[in-house]
Amino acid sequence: MSETIQKPHGFHAFIDKLFKALEVVIAIFLGVMIFFTFLNVVLRQFGLGFAWTEEIARICFIYLVYLGSIIAARENRHLMIDTLINKLAPGGQKALYVIIQGIIIWMMGVLATGAFQNAWKNRNDFWVATHFPVFLVHFAGVLLGVSVIIISLVNLYRVFVLKESVLELFGDHGEDDTPSSDGILGEGAGMQ
Repeated sequence: MSETIQKPHGFHAFIDKLFKALEVVIAIFLGVMIFFTFLNVVLRQFGLGFAWTEEIARICFIYLVYLGSIIAARENRHLMIDTLINKLAPGGQKALYVIIQGIIIWMMGVLATGAFQNAWKNRNDFWVATHFPVFLVHFAGVLLGVSVIIISLVNLYRVFVLKESVLELFGDHGEDDTPSSDGILGEGAGMQ
């Protein structure tokens, strides 16, 4: 029997394309950051250098971290120790997962609120060399906070409405715990 792979359609396809575009943007930021940092290192050997390249690399790094965190949250690939949740019964897993998601929502609310306040305070400030608006750097925190809150709410929806198990949401985190053909556990086995 052949397996049929169902492609997402409608809203799910749009969200998948949005996150693929986000990955492309992150790759571009990484490339720009590496290029300008390398360029500045080489130019300093000749007593030259551009002040704006350091600012661009810093801005790219900030957005790279924040946008990468959004992707990690969506894919449930963030830093996680799931030893306790794996040992609980399904009811306990669900209760602990709700507590975890509640803490995440609260913390991201604090992050988004603080980042918005900083963005508002710095709305008329610009970086010295690039004249990039400072509020856009703080806005990355708002974007992260709101995005992760939405992702957490969707995860809770999946648990309570779609009746997915908590362990299904974690994806393939345990795949390295299986021995390979030579009996050796994969890299990071037991670390999750």
